[in-house]
Amino acid sequence: MRTVYIMIEGPTEEEFVNNSLSHYLKNFGIVNTVPIRLETSLGFYGGDINFNRYQKNANNLLISDPTAIVTSLIDYYELRADFPGYAEATLLKDKTESVSTLEKEIDNIFNNERLIPYIQLHEFEALLFSDIKGFQIYFPHLVPKVQYIINNYPNPELINDKPETCPSARLKALIGNRKYKKTLHGPLLALENGINPILEKCPRFKKWIDTIILKATT
Repeated sequence: MRTVYIMIEGPTEEEFVNNSLSHYLKNFGIVNTVPIRLETSLGFYGGDINFNRYQKNANNLLISDPTAIVTSLIDYYELRADFPGYAEATLLKDKTESVSTLEKEIDNIFNNERLIPYIQLHEFEALLFSDIKGFQIYFPHLVPKVQYIINNYPNPELINDKPETCPSARLKALIGNRKYKKTLHGPLLALENGINPILEKCPRFKKWIDTIILKATT
């Protein structure tokens, strides 16, 4: 069975891959799912990923393990402008099309069927709005406000990307800017919500997971 390497931005995504996603993929015989934190500067990891580092890390993984599937879980929100197709993507009104454009451009550059260039619309925190269970456990007083946000979008991936209303900003506003800890609350909420609500409500995420399963098991 092929190893699946997932290039990620930081510890929040790393916890999500280790505690939620990897367990789901094991149901399909994918027993080795490895999160790879991208180096953003010498000795430092997390956020502010440029395409040069993305490309370098992906190429190294593809070469070092000639059977592995290499993919990514990085945010579209505040993505660096040096990613291929960025200028074209930002002109599109439909943000789903914007992200798809970026992924296609990355795919064209690598031209490697073992690479799955996935970019999360708009950011990882959107996935936390797929269910209310985690909030019921850790922040029961916030349930009505969270449910209101969930009800106002066709799916969590479409929660908008303005600085004051992006998913992470909404969490900070709800929980409290000083109380909200991304690396703590993100993985906890994701773990309690479970992977199934994300797959049910986030079509881009589901397509990504389905593609990983298809390529890693054939």
